[in-house]
Amino acid sequence: MPHIIVEHSSNIALDTPDFLAALHKTVASHESVNIGAIKTRAIPLDYTIAGDENDADTLMHITLKLLPGRDDATRKAMAQALYDTAQSFIRPTVSLSVEVMELDAASYTK
Repeated sequence: MPHIIVEHSSNIALDTPDFLAALHKTVASHESVNIGAIKTRAIPLDYTIAGDENDADTLMHITLKLLPGRDDATRKAMAQALYDTAQSFIRPTVSLSVEVMELDAASYTK
C-alpha cells in the first residue's frame, strides 16, 4: 500500500522508468505515506480509443489505491499532484485522468 497503476496507450512516447519514479516520489511526499510501502507499475495498452475517431487515440489513466482513512481533501490533493506530475511528462494531446480508490482493509493482505 499505496499502489500506483498507470494504464496507457502503448504509442505514448514515455521514459517509463523516470516517469514511474516521479509518480512514486510524488505520492511519497505526502506525510501519511511511507515510501517503502509504495508499489508502482505501468501497463501499456496496445488497443485504445479516446474520444471520437478524430482524436489521437492516446490515453493514460492513473489509479492510486490507498487503505481507508484519508479524507476527501487529502485524496483530491494526491490525485492532483499525480495529475500535475504526469502532465510534465506527456504531450498535451494525451487524454489523462487520475482516480483515487480505497482498498478493502478487511481483505487486503501483503
